[in-house]
Amino acid sequence: MSAIYRRGLSALLCLMTAQAAAVVPEELSRMIAAIPKATQTLSYEGEFIYAHDTHLDAMRIVHRADQDAPAERLVSLSGPAREVVRLGDKVTCTFSDHRSVLVERRQPRDFVTLALSEPVETIARHYEFKQLADDRVAGRTARVISIQPRKADRHSYQLWVDAASNLLLRSAVIDGTGKVLEQVMFTEVSIGGEIPANSLEPEVDGEGFTWYTNEKQPPAPRSGDAALQVQWVPEGFALKDLHTQKRASGRKPMHHVVYSDGLAMVSVFVEEISSKEPPLEGYSTLGAVNAFSRLQDRHQVTVVGEVPQATVRRIAESVSIRSDDISAR
Repeated sequence: MSAIYRRGLSALLCLMTAQAAAVVPEELSRMIAAIPKATQTLSYEGEFIYAHDTHLDAMRIVHRADQDAPAERLVSLSGPAREVVRLGDKVTCTFSDHRSVLVERRQPRDFVTLALSEPVETIARHYEFKQLADDRVAGRTARVISIQPRKADRHSYQLWVDAASNLLLRSAVIDGTGKVLEQVMFTEVSIGGEIPANSLEPEVDGEGFTWYTNEKQPPAPRSGDAALQVQWVPEGFALKDLHTQKRASGRKPMHHVVYSDGLAMVSVFVEEISSKEPPLEGYSTLGAVNAFSRLQDRHQVTVVGEVPQATVRRIAESVSIRSDDISAR
C-alpha cells in the first residue's frame, strides 16, 4: 500500500468518524429544536434564580405568547429594584437605583430560553449531545440534556427541559474543570392559561427619571470590513453581525462584530481612544462570560463572549486594524 494511499485512507476514515460523531439521535434533536418554539408559543409565569460567581439573584418573569407582538416582563426580587418590559421589539429597562429608563428596539429574544442560531445537526459538529436521566425542577419532570464541546475552546452546557411542554426550566454553563459558571433555574412556574394585561405593566412609571432612547435599527450584517479584520475565531464560528455604533458627543464610533457557532456568541469591540482615557487591558469575568482587552495603535480592542478566557484572548490578539481607514469611518 503506497504512502499516498495510506494518507488518503486515513484522512477519509477521520472524516467519516467526525461525521458519525456529529449525528444526534432523532428524538433528542427534536427535543432540542422544540425548546425555542415552546418559549415562543407558550404563555407562562414564574420565579427563577440566576446564580453566577458568588451572587444569587431572584427574578420573576411573566411571558405572554402572541404571534404578532409577544410580551414579557422581568422583575428583580432581590437587590436593586429593576425591571424589563418587552412588547414586540420594543424593550424598556427601568433602573430605580439609578433613576433611569432605557428604551430601545432590538430583535426579540426571550429571557429564559435556549438561543439556537443554527440547526442542531450543524451545532453537533462542534458539540456532543447526550440525554441523561430525568430530574425534577419546580416540581415538574424534566428531561436532562448534556452538551459537551469537542474542543477546549468552548464551554459545556446542561439543560433541564419540561417533559410536558418542552419549556426550558433550568440551564447551566460549565467550564472545562466541571465548575458551574452560571445557571438559571425556575423555583416555581405556571405554564399555559391567560396572562392578564396588568401583569405586563411596569410597577415604576419612570416619572422624574432620566430617559434614554435608542430606537434606530442596526444596519444589516456585511460580509467584511477592510479596516477591522478578525483573523482567528474557533472553527464553526461564523459572522452574524457587523456594524458601527455612534457614541456620545466627542467620542469616536465603536466598531462591533458578532460571531456565533449556533450556541455560543462572541463580540469584538474596537474604538479609538484619546490620550486622556485610561485604556483597559487584561481579563474580566462575569459568570460564564469572559472578556479580554488590549490596546493597539490608539484603539481599544475588547472581545466578550461565553467562551473560555484563552479563547477570548486568542481572538483579541488576532484582531488587526488599519488605523487610517477605521478612524475615517
